[in-house]
Order: sequence, then structure tokens, then C-alpha cells
Amino acid sequence: MDKQNEVNLLTKECILTALLRLMDEKPYNSISITDITSLAGVSRMAYYRNYNKKEDILIKHLEDAEKRIIEKYNGTKVESIKDIIYYVSNFIQDNSGVIKAIYSAGLMHKLTDMLNKRIYSYFPVSHQSAEGKYAVRFYVGAILSVYRYWIDTGMEEPAETVTDIVCKLIDKDSAIDFLVIPE
Repeated sequence: MDKQNEVNLLTKECILTALLRLMDEKPYNSISITDITSLAGVSRMAYYRNYNKKEDILIKHLEDAEKRIIEKYNGTKVESIKDIIYYVSNFIQDNSGVIKAIYSAGLMHKLTDMLNKRIYSYFPVSHQSAEGKYAVRFYVGAILSVYRYWIDTGMEEPAETVTDIVCKLIDKDSAIDFLVIPE
């Protein structure tokens, strides 16, 4: 990794850490860019080089984390819905602090949109019917609700246990009718 990329990653990490610390102290809507840059020890120019608005800090962090997990599991054959749920459970566990901040900031719709896009891009709806499209939304909402509960209750169960619970809650036969699992 070149020096400029390292500096940029450090800048992003400082900005994220500053926002999360500020969110522990006051409501998201009352946090200014000046608050964030001052606590992070970065210039406004460094901030705007990376982000257009405050919510981008949290969302881009998750997008970057998602890219890393895709690279990590690239080439790993997806055998079942359970494999997918397991990857998501680990992603949620690894990024629980940022996801909790997204909930706290009232940006849950961003996380929902992100997951919907991933499902559509990785597992296209096989039936272009209204039922298929609604099924994806149904499962995303249900699964995110379970993960929200897991985070809110302190994530006492390991990712494997939550994966098993989610899989038991999903009617796999119906889910598979609307998703195309890659070979």
C-alpha cells in the first residue's frame, strides 16, 4: 500500500472514531463537521476529500468493510442460504459499533437499502413478479430486525448461533424460489 493510501485510511479512521465518540456524547443531528474535524485532528479539506456529508462516514465505512469481506471470501463457493446468512452475521458482528451508530443516527433505511442492493446484485430475483420483489424486502426487513435485536441485547450469542436462529426462521423453500444461488 502506498503512503498516500495509508494516510487516507488513517484520516478516514480518525474521522470515524471522532464521529462515534461524539455520538456517545450528544445526538447525531447536533454534531457538526467542525466538531468531527476538530476531534479527529484533520482539516475540513481532508474531510471533504473523503465525504460529502456526515452520513457518508458511517455508510462508506460499511461499504469498505463489505468490499474487504467480498475479497476475503472471493472464490469461496456459496453452498446454501445458511452460508450467506453466516457471512452476514459475521459482518454484523465485526461492524456492530458502526451499525449501532447507524441505528442511533436514524439512518436504518441506508442499511436496508445497502442489503437490498446486495441481494439483488448477488442473487437476482428469479421471478420478476411483484411477489418476488416483495419477498426480498420481507426477508431483508425480518433479518435486519433480528440483527438489531442481537446488537441491542449485547450480542451475547456468537455469530454461528444467530445464523442458526435466522435460518430456522426463514422458510428456505420459499426463499429459494425467489433467489438464484450461483453455482
